[in-house]
Amino acid sequence: MRGSKRWGAVLAAVLGVSLVAAGCGGQGGGSASGEGDITIAVAGPMSGDGAEYGKAFKEGAELAVSQFNDKGGYNGRKVKIVYGDDKNDPKEAANVAQKLASDKNVLAVIGHWSSTATLAGIPIYERNKVPMITPTASHPDLTSESTKWIFRSSTTQDMEGKNLADFAVNKLNKKKIAILYINTDWGKSNASAFKKYAEQNGAQVTLYDSYPPSQSIDYSSALTKVKGTNPDLLYLGSLYSEGLLLIKQAKDMGLKADFMGASTFDSEGFLKGGAAVEGVYLDSLFYPEADNPRVKAFVADFKAKYSHDAGYFNALAHDSTLAVLEGIKQGGATRQGIRDAMEKLNGFPVVTGDIKFDSKRDDTNKPYYNLVVKGGKFVPYQ
Repeated sequence: MRGSKRWGAVLAAVLGVSLVAAGCGGQGGGSASGEGDITIAVAGPMSGDGAEYGKAFKEGAELAVSQFNDKGGYNGRKVKIVYGDDKNDPKEAANVAQKLASDKNVLAVIGHWSSTATLAGIPIYERNKVPMITPTASHPDLTSESTKWIFRSSTTQDMEGKNLADFAVNKLNKKKIAILYINTDWGKSNASAFKKYAEQNGAQVTLYDSYPPSQSIDYSSALTKVKGTNPDLLYLGSLYSEGLLLIKQAKDMGLKADFMGASTFDSEGFLKGGAAVEGVYLDSLFYPEADNPRVKAFVADFKAKYSHDAGYFNALAHDSTLAVLEGIKQGGATRQGIRDAMEKLNGFPVVTGDIKFDSKRDDTNKPYYNLVVKGGKFVPYQ
């Protein structure tokens, strides 16, 4: 949320953090010298509660790099990846950012996963003039016209909130909507954007409430409040793990409403909810069965390399890496060259659309798929 106290506190902590580096795998091998491998980095939660997202980043980036290298790399030079494990913690993210930025061989960074971790790295990358592109962090305040080295491949929460509100009110005809969100910077911003656009579209928000972040809590108090307002839709500004628990508990309590979440629900883990998640609505920038040759090629190549299906976070990390690789191709193997070339990308084709950065270096050109869980799968809403 814009101007939130916690958001400011995180920034203050970042600026005061120790410059001792931690959690980064490997060092570059001559990439800045014009000889040898070209080194880029992927930063994210490689361990801890968010490790599934770090794994998804790693897979998506590695596929893009391996295909780039198979085509000859850059002037015969191969690209290699080093990794920074931020554990989805802002202090760790700042340490990772400092180590990556201090290594002159690291020419660009793909990361971080969450908005809070990304915010922790931004002043460090900006100060050291390292091009950084986040595949997923969606808080609107992360980018600005003044942060010249920071890019975002995903859309913002404001853009997603606008799409989801249109989906809920104008396509599903939901007029009484309750909103529950996780009490984090991401959750506040996510719910605030959805609420704004839902009300602009004529919906009545019957309840607007939060719940604390935790691995296992009882949601009955919040859900009792929801049930008392008799909504026809409950919107959840949640990660899929909490969303799944909330939906199960709400149904056990007899809540007669439909459910909607953001693209964070786009996970195989969410589908493991079985019958409980049937009929849940969401949106996503990636639909693996789309009738699109880029999507089809990516899905096939990913399955051939990893022996499992590609997911949402794989696709976004892959596309962010493609942007960096195109920056190398067009601007050369320097930090400045990559940054300048990336900024000029206009209609560059990737799996989730055509990259077109605006003045804040946000990619505003990606279409959403409106989805519903049907038969244990995510399918387009008809």
